[in-house]
Amino acid sequence: MFPLIALLATPATAEVVSMAPMPMDDLWVEVPVDATFTPGPPTYDDIVAMANLDDDPAVISDREREMIALLSQVLGSAPITN
Repeated sequence: MFPLIALLATPATAEVVSMAPMPMDDLWVEVPVDATFTPGPPTYDDIVAMANLDDDPAVISDREREMIALLSQVLGSAPITN
């Protein structure tokens, strides 16, 4: 019984993580000057292109149909905006 109490009484040896802000200089990605961005949700053709798993756009497999449905739900209803 005493070893259990002693175990419970000792502080946990968890790793302490600093909450101080980290330098962001090495996390930036250079964007080309001629890069274009399309605001708003992607079109259906864009989603089909993203779901192309076999590099054959003429064939849409069952797995690609599932991916198209998932991407349509996520990107069509709540697009990521900058």
